[in-house]
Amino acid sequence: MMSLVFPAHFESASGLRVQINGNGSVRRLDHQDIILNLFLGTEVEGGPSNIWLRRHGASIESIPLLGPGSPAAVRVDGHGPRIEGEWKAVHFQIRLVLARSTPAWLWHVTLENIGNSPATVDLVYAQDLALAHYGAVRMNEYYVSQYIDYTPLTHSLCGNVLAVRQNLSMGGRHPWAMIGSLNHAVSFATDALQFHGLATRAGEVPEGLRAAALPGTRQQHEHSMAVIQDAEARLEPGARVQRGFFGWFEPDHPAASSAADLTFVDRALALPEAKAAAPEDGEASATLFSARPLLTTLDLNDNEIADAFGKGPAARGARQRRRPVVLRRYESACRAQGEGA
Repeated sequence: MMSLVFPAHFESASGLRVQINGNGSVRRLDHQDIILNLFLGTEVEGGPSNIWLRRHGASIESIPLLGPGSPAAVRVDGHGPRIEGEWKAVHFQIRLVLARSTPAWLWHVTLENIGNSPATVDLVYAQDLALAHYGAVRMNEYYVSQYIDYTPLTHSLCGNVLAVRQNLSMGGRHPWAMIGSLNHAVSFATDALQFHGLATRAGEVPEGLRAAALPGTRQQHEHSMAVIQDAEARLEPGARVQRGFFGWFEPDHPAASSAADLTFVDRALALPEAKAAAPEDGEASATLFSARPLLTTLDLNDNEIADAFGKGPAARGARQRRRPVVLRRYESACRAQGEGA
C-alpha cells in the first residue's frame, strides 16, 4: 500500500517516472534527464495536461477529469492513480498505467451512462510537451516550444496521431514522442493557442472544447501542446464504453518524423498495458484543493478601483489586470500572430 503523500511518485522498469498531485493532475513526467511535460502541475491549478469529457446536445458541455475542476475522487495503489466520479449522469473511471518494457504511458477511461436517456459523449486529451532538459525548460518554456516539431499522421486504426520531435539537441540527442488514441481520433491540435485561445485566461471554457471539432491543422507557436479528440460515442442508458489515450517516448530520434513512425503506434497498441484491466481497490484521497472548485470572482469597476487603490500606479496596475476586457481587445491581433507562426 502506498503512503498518501502527494505528489505521489510512480516509476516503471523502463525508467519512465510520473508524479501525480492529490487532485489527479500530472505534476511531472520524466525519463532519465528529460522532462516530457512543459509546465509543472500544481494542487491549486492542476496543469495543462488533462482529459476532458464532453456531452453533446443542444450545446456542447465539458468538464475536466483531472485537477481541481474535476468532480472525481482520486485513489492510489502500487500501480498508479485511479480517478473516479460522475458528471451529468455519466460515470467515469480513469487509470494511468506506465508500460514496463518501454517508456510509454496509457490513460484508460471507462464511461457509463447511469441516466435514463441516451448520451452522446467524447473525450479530448491534451498533453503539453517539452522533451528537454529540466533546466532548459525552466529557463524559458517558450524558447523550448519553438524548437518542437509536430508531424500529424494518420493511422489505419487510431486515426489522427501526433509525432513530436525536439529539434534542439539535448546532449546530442533529439527526444521524441508519439501521442494518440487507443480508440480512434477524429481531429487534433498542436498548440495551446489553438485549443485554449484566450478564453482560459479569462476564466472561460477553452475554445477548442466549445467547437464540434478541433482545428485539425498544425500550428507551431510558443505553447507546445498535443491535443487529441476521440470519436463520439452514443451511450444508451446503462451502456458502458472503454476509451483511452497513449504516449510513447523515444530518448533519441535522429531523423525527422515521417509516416515510417506509424510503427510506434502498432507497438503501443501491442503493449500488455494497452488492454484495460479491472481496477484494484485503493485509498481515497482528498485535499483542500481537490475537494473545492476554483473561486469565481467579479471585476471591479473604475470607481471601486479608485476607492481601493487611489489614482496612482497601483490603480493603473489594477485596471490592467482586468483580463476579460483586455483579452477581448487583443484577441484578433494575437490570433493573427499565431496563424503566422
